[in-house]
Amino acid sequence: MLNPQSIPNIDANEAIVYTPFSLFQQWVKNRSFPVKVMYGQRQLPVTFQPNPDREEHYMVSTALCKKLNLLKDQKHHIYESNDILHIGPVVGIFTAGFTGGTYKPIGERSSLFAKLLSEAKQLGVTAYVFGTHHINWEEKQINAYIYDQSGWRQNTLPFPNVVYDRLPNRRIEGLPATHDTKTRLEKEMNLLWFNPGFFDKWSVHEIMANNKQVQHYLPETVNAPTQGQIEELLYRYRNVYIKPTNGSLGIGIQQILKRRKDQSYYCKFRTNGQNRLRRYSSLKRLLRQQFSKGLEGYMAQRGINLLSWNGKPIDFRVHTNRNRYGAWEVSALAAKLAGTGSVTTHVTSGGKILTLQDIINELGKSKSITQDIKRAVLLLSETLTENMAGIVGEIGFDLGIDTSGSVWLFEANAKPGRGIFSHPNLSVYDKKTSALPFEFSIYLYEQLIQRQVAIKK
Repeated sequence: MLNPQSIPNIDANEAIVYTPFSLFQQWVKNRSFPVKVMYGQRQLPVTFQPNPDREEHYMVSTALCKKLNLLKDQKHHIYESNDILHIGPVVGIFTAGFTGGTYKPIGERSSLFAKLLSEAKQLGVTAYVFGTHHINWEEKQINAYIYDQSGWRQNTLPFPNVVYDRLPNRRIEGLPATHDTKTRLEKEMNLLWFNPGFFDKWSVHEIMANNKQVQHYLPETVNAPTQGQIEELLYRYRNVYIKPTNGSLGIGIQQILKRRKDQSYYCKFRTNGQNRLRRYSSLKRLLRQQFSKGLEGYMAQRGINLLSWNGKPIDFRVHTNRNRYGAWEVSALAAKLAGTGSVTTHVTSGGKILTLQDIINELGKSKSITQDIKRAVLLLSETLTENMAGIVGEIGFDLGIDTSGSVWLFEANAKPGRGIFSHPNLSVYDKKTSALPFEFSIYLYEQLIQRQVAIKK
């Protein structure tokens, strides 16, 4: 590890790296020295000298620090490859919604990014937040936002080795400027971009349905359903969810119910911040009123007889992340209790967060629930990794368990929300899910150095 706080006051005008004494001796013995140093995408010729104190750590001259824009208040990882000494990784968190100031530079999401940058620093990762308008293409540098004990500030830093995509919504992702920035960065720079886009629910369903290992987790689902198909699902299951294929946060989901001895059809939905229930004399009238523009862009999914608590259904939010070794692990797991009259268990719809211990204690359920859920999401994560375009580094799953104990997948989200971490007993998950993207970034960086080409998985 390199600690730039240990910078000699000598050689103020020379670009020098002082190496561990034993390493320098090895280079002399092998007659093989690096000739350049690379920090992010910035590469410079340097002179290498042994540590003047004959100690086993790296130091850099003040001049080199300035030329590289090397952050001085943290440690860095060091790698040697061919004739280059790599300092990094440098990770750029790509997002939008900047305010232009330094108090809350990314609005209400500033606290989220502050947590991310704090965890990155502890791991020896240079991380910053940037948007399209912060890039200086000519100088190949970014006027980025960084966060430290003094708060937010902007700093000129080199282009990153790894980009962590945290765009806030599909609309911004679809803007031409956003697309052009991503395309140009990937074309002109030797970098890796992970979590590159939002999931389409139907595409995810098709991937899972074609895999024998995970297809049993899927509720019966129909894309762009007809009235007849919805009627058939209601006849068999009495409970159908209609979901936008490009939706998130539970927005736009409606539930249709049909009791056997009741001729009416009922629709649960949320509008203007309130949970609503409407009764219709026919399914045709319901669909015409609730989906006036038709069902293109929607999917119909059978309802599941879920575990419940005091008559309210429960489902589960599980986050998975890839770690320091590129392997998937479960990084957060919580239960969500539906609000009164709500079509979903989302907190924004009146839902309540519960810990797994709450479920085990209150429902008298076995701890095997946890193992069943973990086994399912790790299989699902691997399946998506193998079949999605780009590098997937984190996923949020919404799962249910029915009264017979079977696990069901409702949704998979590429950029999972963090509402579950509002629960005081889930703070350990908050920290873990903030750190793992940068552990994965170290893995990607090492792969990039070793192969010198972009990797997919």
